[in-house]
Amino acid sequence: MPSDPGPFRAFAERAFDPAAIPGKPEALAGVRVLEVATRIFGPATADYLGLFGAEVIKVEMPPRGDLMRYVAPEGFFWKEVSPAFLSLNRNKLHVGLDLHPPEGKELFLRLAERTDVVVENLRAGTMDAWGVGYLQLRERNPRIVYAANSGFGQWGPFSAGRASYDATAQAVSGFSAVTGFPDQPPMKAGFWVGDYTAALMSATAILAALAARRKTGEGQMIDLSQAEAMIRTLDWTWPYAGLTGKDRARNGNVDPSYPPSGIYRCRDGFVAVSARDEDEVIPLAHVV
Repeated sequence: MPSDPGPFRAFAERAFDPAAIPGKPEALAGVRVLEVATRIFGPATADYLGLFGAEVIKVEMPPRGDLMRYVAPEGFFWKEVSPAFLSLNRNKLHVGLDLHPPEGKELFLRLAERTDVVVENLRAGTMDAWGVGYLQLRERNPRIVYAANSGFGQWGPFSAGRASYDATAQAVSGFSAVTGFPDQPPMKAGFWVGDYTAALMSATAILAALAARRKTGEGQMIDLSQAEAMIRTLDWTWPYAGLTGKDRARNGNVDPSYPPSGIYRCRDGFVAVSARDEDEVIPLAHVV
């Protein structure tokens, strides 16, 4: 923060004036995204792109559409729609389209011809079996950026016909194994961290592919494995296991790299402590 915050505050007030926000240019304006996805991983990926101004067309298969419409936390619905669906599907245009009959497939292919990005999170090989996978779309639109989001990638022993969910990704990646307390079983995080983390990585890869297309004129396929995305988030867990032959232990609410950083119970509630070096730890000891 500048020593004199006056000029910075004036800049911030102009930059973040709520009345001026609708008139600001959007980073992804003019980019069209075609989403064929359900539940969380794929819809969240397209949702991130929509937040930056992309036009997202969400294709929902009849008769039920996106299954996330019916996954309601604690049975709570708002206007007959799950709030979980609403949080994942902002800034989108919705269309019902059956990709099984020839007419539906041809309509989808015509949409793809005028699309920049396709995001799907169906089981590996499903879009190919329907005749609307990357290789088929690429024939109609060589500039297409195709993000295939799946649990375990499009190839390999875990990919064929195998679905993945957030809890699956947390468990397979090792995330659950290092979460919790030493004397208790592994724990799942309290929100869909496996879905949202992988979606962020997929959206980042899409942006990189769009930047590469500006140089080459060609699109590309992105094979994003949810389990591998979660592995990438586990900081030193896997290098430690590889170099020592030991699994990382569960340490509860304490950070084993920087004690006494962690969450502690106090008489009037809980306190989160982060102290990383002597300049922070010594004053903290005097306070305690």
